[in-house]
Parts: sequence; structure tokens; C-alpha cells
Amino acid sequence: MKNYAKKYDRTEFNAELNKQIVEELHSGYIYMAMSAWAEAKGLHNFATFMKVHAEKEEFKHAMKFVKYIQEAGGIVEYGTIEAVPMNWSDVETVLKEAIKHEQHISSRIKLLWDLAHEKGEVYAFEMLTWFLEEQMEEENLFEDLLNQLELTGKKAGYWDHHVHHP
Repeated sequence: MKNYAKKYDRTEFNAELNKQIVEELHSGYIYMAMSAWAEAKGLHNFATFMKVHAEKEEFKHAMKFVKYIQEAGGIVEYGTIEAVPMNWSDVETVLKEAIKHEQHISSRIKLLWDLAHEKGEVYAFEMLTWFLEEQMEEENLFEDLLNQLELTGKKAGYWDHHVHHP
């Protein structure tokens, strides 16, 4: 897929894609902060899970958007990544915040999907369909972790021994 849209300009769609790059990188920052918090609490498997998730999911997602913009002949612009929280009261709070964040990212992908249809950005449909499916998986992943924590009676130490990134 090389410059298939030479007439691509700096439209609203390009700007929203650039915002999504920042959103994905911000997700990685959040999950790296959660990893550091978990490591400090002795939850080593969960810490590794969150670190791997940031590396294998969020940072790669950002690069998918970069690649798409470049191949579509658009302009990549990196915005500012906001500071992230560094402290949580417990694992349940971390997981609930991760779920809420993934729901936010899902809403952003849906916004991009709607905008692509509105603007006739047909080349983006396949990529955005992949992201919609990916977001369903990510929301389910964190919801499953929360359910597993609840099944252990919220015994974080025991739960941690069973946490592994898929």
C-alpha cells in the first residue's frame, strides 16, 4: 500500500488520526505506570503483564496509525502526551481504570470510523475494522482480569501468580 491516495491533504481525518497516535502512546504510558506501581507492590506477574501490554499492543497501535498516515500521503504530527497517574489504592482500582480507558479508546476508534465514512476515507475502513475488533478484545482482556481477581476474593497476591499476557 504505497501512496494510494496522493491527493490526501491535511483534513480533519488526518488531524484525528494524529490525535489517535497520541491516544495510543498515552495508553502505553498509563500501562507502563501501572506496571511500575504493580512492581512496587510485589505483583511481579501483573507488572510484566502491563509492561508487555504497553509494548506489544499500545505502542504498536500507534505505529499502525503512523504507517497508515504516511502511506496515505498525509502528515504525521506527534502531539503532547499528558502526564499519567502513578499511584492507585489497589489492583481492583487499576483494572477498573484500565477498563474505563479502553472504553475511551473504543469511543475514539468509533469516532474515526464514523468520520472515515462521512469523509469517504474508504482506504481506512479495513484498518479501523481491525481496531474495532482489537478494542473488543482489549476491553474483554481487562474485564476478564477483574473477574478473575473477584473470584479469588480480591486476594491480589494469589491472583498475581496466575496473571500472564496472552
